[in-house]
Amino acid sequence: MFPVMAGNDETVTLLLRWHDGDRQALLQLLDRNREWIENSVRSRRGPLLREFEETGDGVQELMLRAMEYAPRFLVANRGQFRALVARMIRHLLVDRSRSARRAPRPFTMSETDAMSARLNLTADEAVTPPVQAAARSEELGWMRLGLEFLPADERRLIKLRTFEELEFAAMGHEFAVPANTARMRFNRALLRLAGIIERLKQGELERLLEEEEAEGEAG
Repeated sequence: MFPVMAGNDETVTLLLRWHDGDRQALLQLLDRNREWIENSVRSRRGPLLREFEETGDGVQELMLRAMEYAPRFLVANRGQFRALVARMIRHLLVDRSRSARRAPRPFTMSETDAMSARLNLTADEAVTPPVQAAARSEELGWMRLGLEFLPADERRLIKLRTFEELEFAAMGHEFAVPANTARMRFNRALLRLAGIIERLKQGELERLLEEEEAEGEAG
C-alpha cells in the first residue's frame, strides 16, 4: 500500500482509491481528465491523429483500456497523470494499428502479473515487496510502464519477446530482418529499457515526460 503524502491533490487520492479496488474512483479520474487528454491526443499530427479520429471508441473508453492494462501507478500530481495517460493512449493506437492484421490473443501470465503491480512514480523511497511473487509482479510492472518511454519499434520488440514469447526468427519475420538482427535490436532495446526503469524508480517521471514533449516539438 502506498503512503498518503502531505499536499496530495485529488488526483492522487483517487488513484489510491483505485488501487484499493474502487472502480468509481477510476471513472471519476477518467471523467475529470477526458477533455484535456483528448485535446492532447488530437494535437498530434499525422497518421496517429487519423487513427484516433477513425476509431469507433470514445476517448473515455480508450482511457479505461489504457488504465486497466497498465500497472497500478502512483504519480505526484494531476499534470503527471494526464501526460502519462495521454502517452498510453497514443501508444495504444499505434500498437492497435500495427496489430490490426494479427489475430487477437489472450493476455499471458506475465502481462497479468504486470497489471497487478503497484508502482510509486513519485520521488518517495519505494518499499521492496517482501514476497517473491510480489517482487516478480513489481518487476514486470516496471517493465510494462517503462515501455511507454521507448520508441515504437523497440517497444514492439520487447513485447513480442517478453510477453508474446516469440522466437527471434519470428520476430525477424515481423520486422523483415534476419533473426540475428532482431536479437541485437532486442538486446539494445532491453538496455535502454533498463535505464528508463531506473530513472522511473528514482522519481524522474516528470523529466522523462518533459524530454518526450521536447522531442515531439522538435520533430
